[in-house]
Amino acid sequence: MSISNPIESYETVQIWAKGLTEQWGGNPLAEDPGKLETLKSFCAFMDKDPDELYAFCFLRKRDTGERFASKKRREELTEKVFQFVNQSGFSGVEKRRLRSSVYSFFTHNGVLV
Repeated sequence: MSISNPIESYETVQIWAKGLTEQWGGNPLAEDPGKLETLKSFCAFMDKDPDELYAFCFLRKRDTGERFASKKRREELTEKVFQFVNQSGFSGVEKRRLRSSVYSFFTHNGVLV
C-alpha cells in the first residue's frame, strides 16, 4: 500500500505537527524529517494511511453508536509497533527513535498506546 496523498496533508499528521510545535517550538517535523519517514514506513507496514491508523484505535458501541478507544486495538497496535521496530534491522537508540516517533504520532492525536 502506498499513501495516496502527501503525508503532511493528512489531518492526523497536521495535528501531530501542531502538537510537536506547541511542545518544542520551531517546526519539529521539518527539522527532523526522519519522524515523517518513520510514520510513512509504519503506515506501509500496517497497510493504512495516518488517518486510518488513528481510526483503527476506536470502535463504536452497538447500541448507542458512541465512539470509544478500544483497549484491545491499542494493545494490538503496540504489538505491531514492536514488530515494525524489530524488523527494521536497527538496534539500540535507533529502535527507540523509531518507536518514539510512532508513539508520538498517536499521543499527539490523543491516543495512548
